[in-house]
Amino acid sequence: MYRKRILFVNPWVYDFTAYDLWMKPLGLLYLASHLRNSGYQVTLLDCMDRHHPYMPISNNPGPKGLRNMGCGGYYREKIPKPIQFLSIPRYWSRFGIPWDRIEKYLSEIEPPEWVFITGIMTYWYPGQVAFFNLVRQIWKKVRIIIGGWYPTLCSEHARQWGFDRIVSGVDPLQVIKQLSSDFRELSLITDYKKFFSVKPSFDLYTKLDYTVVLTSIGCPFRCTYCASGRYFPEFWRRPWGDVLNEIIYDYQNYRIQDIAFYDDALLYRTEESFLPLLRALQKEQLPIRFHLPNSIHARYVTREIAELMRECNFKTLRISLEFSDAIIQKNTGNKVNNSIFEKAIQFFIQAGYAPEELEVYLLFGLPGLNVKDYEYSIQYVTDLGLKPRLSLFSPIPGTPDFERATWHQIKDDPLLQNKIAYLYLSEQNELYEALQRKISILKIPSYKFPH
Repeated sequence: MYRKRILFVNPWVYDFTAYDLWMKPLGLLYLASHLRNSGYQVTLLDCMDRHHPYMPISNNPGPKGLRNMGCGGYYREKIPKPIQFLSIPRYWSRFGIPWDRIEKYLSEIEPPEWVFITGIMTYWYPGQVAFFNLVRQIWKKVRIIIGGWYPTLCSEHARQWGFDRIVSGVDPLQVIKQLSSDFRELSLITDYKKFFSVKPSFDLYTKLDYTVVLTSIGCPFRCTYCASGRYFPEFWRRPWGDVLNEIIYDYQNYRIQDIAFYDDALLYRTEESFLPLLRALQKEQLPIRFHLPNSIHARYVTREIAELMRECNFKTLRISLEFSDAIIQKNTGNKVNNSIFEKAIQFFIQAGYAPEELEVYLLFGLPGLNVKDYEYSIQYVTDLGLKPRLSLFSPIPGTPDFERATWHQIKDDPLLQNKIAYLYLSEQNELYEALQRKISILKIPSYKFPH
């Protein structure tokens, strides 16, 4: 029986910098599982797969500590900068499997009927467009679909390239609805439980250092700089037993030692799912390190959660403070205040985490902030005995802070939404570098429990 072929693609990243910090195209892998179950012949080409046979050794492998937990640097090819970035003193690169090797791979395989191209950042669209053009050059009649955050947030910009179908939306059910006219088998997926009833197709990789898991979609907060909660109609959480089974399955079948959670609000309504999941993981005693690259909400940390996370070997803990000024906290979403933050830190320290294991993120570059705002936040975190880390603001379409950052044609050109480009073109790079130097020489006092 003939089965229609689909090629799923995670394209190159065109940027000043990129690093594999537990990065996998999870939505694409779920979609691949559903279409495989419907009888399609599915192939994955992840241009960012560090273990792909065509991927050369990275020019910059990254810190040893992260390498030991499954992360690593990507191979990069330096290429000419876009004209918009000529004034920026950074190299521009294409990260991932070299172009000529991808071209060779596509030329040798049998043409599929469909090519699905995903993408994460809006400003990474050059990789999606470059892959589209390469496919058109090799296969004239193949139909090409683009999806992800770029066509969702910059739909008008995405229409100019000539894709056969543009999927606008990141909510799984919105994606399924738009695809069901061409893939009628998907029309049977009418709720989130059905969508998450399959396991993502990690078996399409030849080798894995880690897998990723998603326990919920959406976010209850509406922070002025973030889009994650604005493009899902509701917050929905998977049954914790399903998540536990998936973690056990990944460990047994892929023999991985690291798993990253992709949730934007992992601890929200924790009694329903994450807390019983932690209790179950404690009983399982799996030899796995867990990581939270998207950070967690300090508001929902309890003593029991902190203790269980420690016992279950949660290694990467990112806690977003963003700002220590109460007025700024309130005006940007009110998700945390200093009292809530200090209490969460205290729970983690009492649970056995060392202060240096807790990554405290401050947001740099938000429109309207000045040097005193940053210095106050840095000093506040330092006085607690913790080391602050500056996270660069990236203007995201559809958010209030994007509207406040409307300069330099940023609305018309997604490339200008790049966090490093924004840093330089908004002329904040010197301040950022000065603050980074200050943080690097700070003497962090011993942690003291707040009174």
